[in-house]
Amino acid sequence: MNYSEDANNFYLNEQNKKIKKEMKDKYSASIPDTDDRNLSPALENTFLNYIKQFEEQSEIAEDIVLFEYLGNPQFKKLEEINLQELSKEIDNVLSIYNENLVNISVSEDSEVTEEEYYNFLTIELPKHVMQNMRLSGMTTNFIYEEFHPSDKLDVKLAIEDVLIAAFDKDSEFGMTFVANENLQNEEGKPISKKEFQKSLYQLFDDVSEIIEKELEFSRFEFGDENIVHSSFIIRYKQKNTFEEIDKVFSFVFWLVHSEYGGMEIVKYQVSVSE
Repeated sequence: MNYSEDANNFYLNEQNKKIKKEMKDKYSASIPDTDDRNLSPALENTFLNYIKQFEEQSEIAEDIVLFEYLGNPQFKKLEEINLQELSKEIDNVLSIYNENLVNISVSEDSEVTEEEYYNFLTIELPKHVMQNMRLSGMTTNFIYEEFHPSDKLDVKLAIEDVLIAAFDKDSEFGMTFVANENLQNEEGKPISKKEFQKSLYQLFDDVSEIIEKELEFSRFEFGDENIVHSSFIIRYKQKNTFEEIDKVFSFVFWLVHSEYGGMEIVKYQVSVSE
């Protein structure tokens, strides 16, 4: 039987509602709202069925060591490899991961030597326990820094999150990476978190709309004090006039390790140029 497009869409919409209800009732799954994504009923149905299949598989999947998931490959020991051939051998190992739809990424690759990376791929990561699931189109992803936290990556994430929140005026989550205590103003005097937020957000008071933005990091100092130098370069439309303005905010941030992991900002200094 051939259905008209409207009838077919009505049928798919009804099916999508049933799947969402089933997922919520059975798995307490929170389905992302697809209304704002302009998905057709057919695409949404494909999306929902994939999530349903994932939840069903996840419910019955047993744990497996990644080494077994990869098919128990025989990796060479690092000392058996000519260092000039190490890069090629890393590619060989990664091809085994890729064949099993396992992706590995390194965010701060300049901090990781080839020897460290090879040992991670062939000794450390293969011991990781995961769910034994294989779905069409599904990939398993690992980030090196999840196993070996990087101060450089942590400070980048903290600073970028806080600056974006500042010009968006995000009052709810904007201070996630700002410490709750021992905050200081530019002169080094103690201030409250509310005062800290206000001083930072005021830097972007005349921003109506961001046209372009770029965050550059120029220097990292880790030790008794963690100090990061960065430049926040933005082109924006000014409030009221809507004139396009170019500004460079040259920041110095002081950060501390958070008890929950990662880094938190405790102080900043800034100079602005156009």
